[in-house]
Amino acid sequence: MIKWKTCFLASSMLLTALAVPIQTGAQGPVNAESGLFTEIPADAASLPGDPANAFYFSQDAWAPKPLPAASLDTVFGNADYIAPAFLTHKVTITCQDMSWVTGMNAFADIPVRLTNMNGKIACEFSDISTFNAFFGAINAQLAPATRQDVPNRALYDNGAGTYIWLDDRSCLEAKASMGQWLADTIENMVLNGICTDITLELTADRLTAVTDSVLRFSPDYILAGTSSSSFADSDANRCTNVTVAASRIHNRVLMPGETLSASSAFLPRTRANGYKMAGVYLNGVHTLGMGGGVCQVSSDLYHAAMNAGLTVTERSPHSMPVPYAQLGLDAAIAQGYKDLKIRNDYDTPIAICAETANKQLTVSIYVPNQAMGGKTYQLWAEQTGKLSAKTWLTTYQNGVAVNTAYIGQSRYNPLREG
Repeated sequence: MIKWKTCFLASSMLLTALAVPIQTGAQGPVNAESGLFTEIPADAASLPGDPANAFYFSQDAWAPKPLPAASLDTVFGNADYIAPAFLTHKVTITCQDMSWVTGMNAFADIPVRLTNMNGKIACEFSDISTFNAFFGAINAQLAPATRQDVPNRALYDNGAGTYIWLDDRSCLEAKASMGQWLADTIENMVLNGICTDITLELTADRLTAVTDSVLRFSPDYILAGTSSSSFADSDANRCTNVTVAASRIHNRVLMPGETLSASSAFLPRTRANGYKMAGVYLNGVHTLGMGGGVCQVSSDLYHAAMNAGLTVTERSPHSMPVPYAQLGLDAAIAQGYKDLKIRNDYDTPIAICAETANKQLTVSIYVPNQAMGGKTYQLWAEQTGKLSAKTWLTTYQNGVAVNTAYIGQSRYNPLREG
């Protein structure tokens, strides 16, 4: 049984502290976990920018110092330039019958860039990870509260005991853009000198549905082929790309005779599809490009597919060696001209699972035992030069090697940085 969670779960103590359910008491919001009261300033208001409720700064109350330069990098809690009253207010997020609150003092150490804008101080947050963490903590509680289950959806069932079932579980989460929304809201308040609480209801347009699926096989399905690689040395953007690409082929069922295009399955490498800028090979050099890292997923898919006895109808090596795969065992993806295509030539469906955990990628392929007929496969490569390798596939029958077939030769160029 393979489980896939796409819900982002916040688990650190920091995130738990940032967003906790509240209930209203006579003295203010009550922290439902600790029972402690949160102080509410006497001038608290419910909506930023509401003239009827907002507190406007005056020269008598507080005035910022002039910026020493055209711009200044500092933190949000710098009371020389940003009113300290901001840190006494709170942010409240509600959804259905649930509420979450954090004091703005939790944002005091966030780096900001201040600039002079026609006599006003404009504030831009340099890092919104704290805001994202706030909504991540909300999602950790919102997801289970809104979960809906649709069990036992048959993807394949031959009526004779061989089946693939999918248990679908859907839930609601705040959209990934909500952290940026909070940053933008506070920036506008600083620019306009409006100090107030922020309250927002997570309505349908601010929520997204996510799926948490469990793929279940009949007992005759076995692990026919697998391949793993680490992306522990990758930066955050590349880690995101590997995870996103893996999710596109996870729980994928390939019917008899069906061909899977890895490039199509990954979807176009755009921001809208969840991809980010990371290292790619382009025009003979290593440089930055959208979706860098997806080839690690296609390479493990290639290796696992060959080990499972699937038919690979298209595969290309990279132009230069890659650190996560041996020469001859990689599979490059380049939108429009390089692809990995695999075909299921078994007479029953097969299942593909691609999971990432602890910066380790694992692609596994499951095939009914009876379809394997006692055969197993091993893809391997023999390096024939510093930048070349020959690839072979050995077939075993009941554990005994019966055939080794030549797959092809891969040639590479020396690594060049762009």
